[in-house]
Amino acid sequence: MNILSPKFSGPVREGGALDAERTEGLRLSRLNAAKAAYGGAEIAECIFDNCDFSDADFRGADVSDAIFENCNLSGTKFTKACFRRVQFVGCKGVGADFSEGALRDASFKDCNLSYANFNAQKFNALSLSECNLRGADIAMAQMKNVSVEKCCFARVNFFRTPLKGLDLCDSDISGIEISESLSELKGAKIGLLQSAAFLRALGIDVE
Repeated sequence: MNILSPKFSGPVREGGALDAERTEGLRLSRLNAAKAAYGGAEIAECIFDNCDFSDADFRGADVSDAIFENCNLSGTKFTKACFRRVQFVGCKGVGADFSEGALRDASFKDCNLSYANFNAQKFNALSLSECNLRGADIAMAQMKNVSVEKCCFARVNFFRTPLKGLDLCDSDISGIEISESLSELKGAKIGLLQSAAFLRALGIDVE
């Protein structure tokens, strides 16, 4: 899958501050922005390293060409935020709210996104690799060109989110919440052992 990487027009500047309106071309390390307000902010060509954005407000933000490395995003509000060409690596985003937003050309690698909210999210060209999404909400979302590898989706709510085209064979999908018809799984690829649980839900005995 071809996912566009962040683009940088030149070298980023070390240090500085994250502006509430627009920030461009900075590398910020160990920034403490917990509970800070950046609603509607524009962020472009930035690298965030070991920053604390826990419980911060980024609702309606526009983030492009950015890298988040080992950042704390737990409880962060990204509702209706738009992300383009963004990478998240080793981040903690427990309970983060990405609902009603858009993630395009984005990747999450080795991130803890348990109990995060992705309801009504628009995913387009997304990679999830070795991430924990246990108990997350991904209901009524749109998925296009999404790849997953060795992720934990245990007890994730996928209600009315088509999973067509996803290869879930090496991921944990135990206890996922979907409709009684299992329509969300149409066109998805799952393993033989994984399928047994869904067959039992349809009243089919599996030995």
